[in-house]
Amino acid sequence: MTEIHQPDRAPHQPFSVSPGIDVIPLRTPTLPPATHTNCIVLGGRQSIVVDPASPYPDEQDRLLNWIREQQREVIAIWLTHHHYDHIGGAEALRKASGAPILAHPLTSQQLDGDLTVDEALYQGDRGNLEEFDIEVLHTPGHARGHLAFLERNCGVLIAGDLIAGQGTIVIDPPEGNMADYLHSLGRLLLGPQLRIIPAHGPIIDDGHQTLLAYIAHRKNREEQIIALLEQRQPATPIELVPEIYPEVPSLFHPLAERQVLAHLLKLVEDGLVSRSDGGGQVPGRPVYMSSGGQNRPVLVSFRLTR
Repeated sequence: MTEIHQPDRAPHQPFSVSPGIDVIPLRTPTLPPATHTNCIVLGGRQSIVVDPASPYPDEQDRLLNWIREQQREVIAIWLTHHHYDHIGGAEALRKASGAPILAHPLTSQQLDGDLTVDEALYQGDRGNLEEFDIEVLHTPGHARGHLAFLERNCGVLIAGDLIAGQGTIVIDPPEGNMADYLHSLGRLLLGPQLRIIPAHGPIIDDGHQTLLAYIAHRKNREEQIIALLEQRQPATPIELVPEIYPEVPSLFHPLAERQVLAHLLKLVEDGLVSRSDGGGQVPGRPVYMSSGGQNRPVLVSFRLTR
């Protein structure tokens, strides 16, 4: 069973995972049931801030006040990926601290408006902070440029939106890719002592078992979709949603449809399923972090190849 670490503190107050690894949950416009995104501050007097997420001025001030109270000097701002509930306060922190913003080049391509990336982060890069050695891991799946950060000495993984301590992880094509996501999860099976700081929700103490459970859950979902297609095919993703997600309110069916689509597209890659239109560009458009009412259902149907 997954072990969730609930610090003895008031909800959404800063807390320390281990010396030099601090979490400041910030209120963000994220997907329910989550209401906050975990901002992580790494290091001692000199620190790296990961995902200063909140676009709200009062939350930005709360983060800045905490940094000043702790007498930290922000030397870099790292982004796990480009979604707004992770980058909302990055520009404000850059202006306040003068620190550069770093992210994967694929994240840089997705940013618009006033936010730009100063330097690139790649697989295998390292951030050296006094006694900390932080390794950059490119972990696509939720987003093409998604990064996770591993502190091997402490056995702590900053997972971004690879793992959720609260809610679920959305894989929304074409930016999201289920095959990439499962591959990224598998690469993070680093040993039984791994602790995970997710972007949303509490710390996960039993990271290894959680990763195994996430992989098993997605594999079981694939088997469920194949079983449904054996009973009724061809079928569009939205036609499968009520049977796969019977507990999900209709308001969230457009988002659930994108999850089903992500699984179907992986099954196409695996040669187990084919598309009625013969392939090509991913149908429909993403709905992640947007209103479900803006999404048009994917009308392309899928069938088993066998």
